[in-house]
Amino acid sequence: MDVTGLPVLNEAGYKAAQPRRAMKTPELVVYIGLLLAALVLRVAELDTVPLTETEAGRALAAWRFVRLDAPGTDITPDSPLLFVLHSLTFSTLGGSEFAVRILTALGGVALILSPALFRDLLGRERALILSVLLAFSPVLLVTSRSDSPVIWSLLAGVVGLWALWRYWETQQKSVAVLATICLGALLLLTDPTGPVLALILLGGLAFAFWTTQADADGQSAFSAAWERLRGWPWSTGLLVTALVVVVAATLFLTYPEGLSAIGALLGEAIGGLTTASPGVSVVSPPVITLFYEPVLVLFGVIGAWWLARSGRFAFVERFLLGWLIFAAAASLLYAGAGAEHALWLVLPLAGLTARIALELLRGPDRLLWYTPEWAKWALAIIMVGLLFVLTVHVQALGRALLRSPDGTVQLSQVDARSAVWVLVGLLFVFAGYFMAASLWGGGTAGRGWALGLLVFGMVMSLGSGWNAAVFRSADPTELWHTTATSYETALLRQTLVELSQRQTGGFPQIPITVQAGQDGLVAWLVRDYPNVRFISDVGDARGQEIVLLPEYAEAPNLGGSYVGQRFVMTTGWNSAALRLVDLPAWWLQRQTRTASAPLVRIILWLRQDVYNGVPFDEFAQ
Repeated sequence: MDVTGLPVLNEAGYKAAQPRRAMKTPELVVYIGLLLAALVLRVAELDTVPLTETEAGRALAAWRFVRLDAPGTDITPDSPLLFVLHSLTFSTLGGSEFAVRILTALGGVALILSPALFRDLLGRERALILSVLLAFSPVLLVTSRSDSPVIWSLLAGVVGLWALWRYWETQQKSVAVLATICLGALLLLTDPTGPVLALILLGGLAFAFWTTQADADGQSAFSAAWERLRGWPWSTGLLVTALVVVVAATLFLTYPEGLSAIGALLGEAIGGLTTASPGVSVVSPPVITLFYEPVLVLFGVIGAWWLARSGRFAFVERFLLGWLIFAAAASLLYAGAGAEHALWLVLPLAGLTARIALELLRGPDRLLWYTPEWAKWALAIIMVGLLFVLTVHVQALGRALLRSPDGTVQLSQVDARSAVWVLVGLLFVFAGYFMAASLWGGGTAGRGWALGLLVFGMVMSLGSGWNAAVFRSADPTELWHTTATSYETALLRQTLVELSQRQTGGFPQIPITVQAGQDGLVAWLVRDYPNVRFISDVGDARGQEIVLLPEYAEAPNLGGSYVGQRFVMTTGWNSAALRLVDLPAWWLQRQTRTASAPLVRIILWLRQDVYNGVPFDEFAQ
């Protein structure tokens, strides 16, 4: 342990207290490419995917603040920071799905590029590899496209860690103040699970210092840390943090009620210890991580074991391992953790995988055999091809097993050609490794095969993330959202727009009576109709011109002649019907034996005169 800086990390290739280095042109080009690719993946089709119930509630809280004539009661936001961001975008871009999500999508891009802050600690190559891994992460892609406050809590945590490290290196009080601000934002502004993330990061740091051996003078890691942090400017940091929290929560002092949002955030954080929050996925973050990031889990876990066994487990790796351990425990024990909280696990796994990828990219093993520089890349390309063939035919086998009528494996249902190709592919994978090892050495063969597996897994994971975020965003067979918002919500919105164009010349002045929650999806669809009236009893809808009601077993008596059209709001899927033989088809292609079913339906009832096109000013009298 070096008491003048971070624990000695020379074995991992980086030094403490080294001067900050300028970014070279090739490195800058790669970062720019990652920036553009991440922007495209997060902005494309952003407004075509309908909001979830949780997203709609957060958006309505800000919309009713910005638009004073918006129907419905005020909503206390559970994320003060998202309330501020939504208010800004609604004021400039109007109320739309794009305006709801765009800043969080940009926050996801910033999280991808955040490893560049640690270039001097991790090294240029490892920081760049980590950014690439995050850019291909399906969990990060889906989360940043779904307006999740988890993105902002992680950004606050990462920037806070960077500021803490810079203070350790330079003892500058300004970065200590920045770290305190990030801690305050993490606890009070970003997300109800922000305090949990703060405990996870603190646990990771404690684990790293605890497992770091004492220095040559016998001083423990904790003692060295206390000596270095004893000059922390607590008074200035806490004062500035309190000012930032108050200004942000109250939207620059224009929304005094915003202070109650901090209390609501802390209350939900405490409630999440025993009760899941509304809209939280029933699938735990570790399951989500294993399902969408299997290659990252494989390389991260095996890589941590290999680094520890080979004596290359430096302070950064210890911190990432501690982060991973505490995140796994928190995601299992904290009831309020949902699918997006898999990012608690993905970030440390990506950090460990980046360390392993750096080892794989190093020069070939030249101890016994002459090995050309291109050997591992040729083997990686071959491995990618073999895995592609295997995946195609495993998918065919999965579809064949899905056709089994009783859920048992029947040879008559198996595609013989696909089965043969799977066996041949596996044979080539194992035989090819030994052939390459005999020619260029086991080190080169292992590196090539591992690189091929990593590249193939990254590409496949990115595809699964795009499907979950866009193509299958309304498909509840997707594990990420076992309850999904239907695309028919957009059809309902379009129907209301057409009624406005016909009845009121395009102005949203038509009176609408709604029996639904004032903080949910239906309320978002009628957000810019000032003459909306929310009711709790269907009897209050009698005689009204336009009525939105949930579907009842029998048509309600509205006191006249009405024409109705049914719209599906949300759909669900019963995962209990999934059998063991169905797993390959479901995991690889989301094909299932049982179809999804509507969960919530809304019926739009039009009074007969409205349906016939009587002008608004005639029946409004």
